[in-house]
Amino acid sequence: MSDRGNARDFVFTDVAFRQYRRRRAERLLRTGIGFLVAYAATWSIVALSRDDLPTLLLQSVSFCGAAWVWSCLSRGQLGLASHSYFWVVIPVVAGLIALEGVASPFRSMSHYHLLPLTIGAYLLFFEHGSRARELYALVCLLIFVAVELGLLWLPAVGLPYSLEAQETGRWILFFAGVSSLMYVARLFLADLAEAERQLAGANGRLEELLENMLPASISRRLRREGRTFADAFSDCSVLFADIVGYTSLSESVPNVVGLLDAIFSRFDDLTEEARLEKIKTIGDAYMVAAGIPEARADHAAALADLALRMRTAIREFPGLEIRIGINSGAVVAGVIGKKRFIYDLWGDTVNIASRMESQGISGEIQISETTRALLSPDFVCEERGEIQIKGKGSMRVFLLKGRAAAG
Repeated sequence: MSDRGNARDFVFTDVAFRQYRRRRAERLLRTGIGFLVAYAATWSIVALSRDDLPTLLLQSVSFCGAAWVWSCLSRGQLGLASHSYFWVVIPVVAGLIALEGVASPFRSMSHYHLLPLTIGAYLLFFEHGSRARELYALVCLLIFVAVELGLLWLPAVGLPYSLEAQETGRWILFFAGVSSLMYVARLFLADLAEAERQLAGANGRLEELLENMLPASISRRLRREGRTFADAFSDCSVLFADIVGYTSLSESVPNVVGLLDAIFSRFDDLTEEARLEKIKTIGDAYMVAAGIPEARADHAAALADLALRMRTAIREFPGLEIRIGINSGAVVAGVIGKKRFIYDLWGDTVNIASRMESQGISGEIQISETTRALLSPDFVCEERGEIQIKGKGSMRVFLLKGRAAAG
């Protein structure tokens, strides 16, 4: 995912998001390795100054464990690296407690850094499931409670340290633990800010996708009301366009899908330029409406102009012809159902528009008498006569030839 830029720079696919989470987990785990190495190096220096061989041997386990975890990360084994980190840290902590011994409650030199370890179990391992986090946190808490409350008594195995040295060690471990937690918290705050930017970008992209699927006013209404709806429109026009011979064409042209995409993309551009609403495509059929969802008085003229431009545009694809039908009247339009929302139209006006196309003539724009009556005189129309329309009987239809002003 992109860390910078506007909403268009964000990628929110499942694969990209998993990769982002993996990189984030790897960064946190490398931070934990850095803390472990720094702790082991500091403790080793103290042990060397006092010739404390048992502590040196124990810290060598920390170094080897850190190297192993880093190796797992380098090989891409994030899960194994996370498990290995805690199976190294927890035994090392328990070993230090055994070296120092537990004489009485609230006297262990190591208890201050057990709390950061407990919290770290959640912060560094949060990507790998709740059960694993709970297990590691429970182990940390059990060790902390047992040592802090003196539930067990252990004689010191390592070299004895003075009371002053123990007090100094407590303070060093306390500030080191707080500093480590502040650094990890800073990483999480940065991740939170990044996640919010990604969420905003993803939301913007999803809104764009929704508005590509639905008219802008309809998508806003759907988000605002949170439910499907349907409205009645008394004056609108509906256009159906069909590519003639598409079935035979699909058997002869290798990349027929690409060709169809190019044609419909051209139609999309023309529809957008005319500020009309593309409703849907059904196979090789293309449906457009005018006068919905926003009413306009020139709906029939706007759709007639679009039909003329579509007929001209199809000539850009040699060997293809188009058949177009237009009808005007009342429709019901809206978004219904629970899944795969689509803005659709219903009613006799839609059915007749479909019949105007299916019973039209190749290369011609066939319009109903209702639509013809709404067009201005400068639209040149040729009367075709009456044709039989299924469910409606005989209807008078016209062929739209062009505009008189265009010669």
